[in-house]
Amino acid sequence: MSDVAQLEQISAYLGISNLISRYAQVVRYDCPEQVADLYTLDGVFEVRRGAPDKAEHTVRSRDDGREAIRASMAAIKGLPHPVPLIHNLLVEADGDRAIATCVMEGRLSSTGESQFWGEYNDTCARLDGRWFFASRIFTIYEAGSTI
Repeated sequence: MSDVAQLEQISAYLGISNLISRYAQVVRYDCPEQVADLYTLDGVFEVRRGAPDKAEHTVRSRDDGREAIRASMAAIKGLPHPVPLIHNLLVEADGDRAIATCVMEGRLSSTGESQFWGEYNDTCARLDGRWFFASRIFTIYEAGSTI
C-alpha cells in the first residue's frame, strides 16, 4: 500500500471513529434528536434481532431518511436510554465510501446495568470532507446464542 493510500485509510478510520463516538455521545447525553444530523439525507437506520453467529434475523424497526430518523429518535427523548460502550471497531474505506463494524454493549442510564449487546454494521459516506452514516444497522444479539 502506498503512503498516500495508507494516509487515506488512517484519515477515514479517524473520521469514522469520531462519527461513531459522536453517535454514542449524543445517545448517552439524551440528545437523540441530534442523531439524525449524523446521517446522509437519505440515510437508513435499522434495528434487528438475531444471533452473532447466524445470518438469520428479524427487523424490529427501520427509518428511511434523515427526517424519519429524527422523528423516531425524538420520540424517545427523556426515557431511560442506553449508555453505549463501543468495542472492536473495524473500518474499510474506499475513497468517499466506507464500511465499519463495531460491537456495542448498552447499559441503561437509570440503572447502569447491562441491558443488551449487539453489533453495528455501517455504511458511511464522506460529503464535503465529513463522514456520515449512509446506513446503520444494529443487530441486537439474542441471549443464549452460541459463540
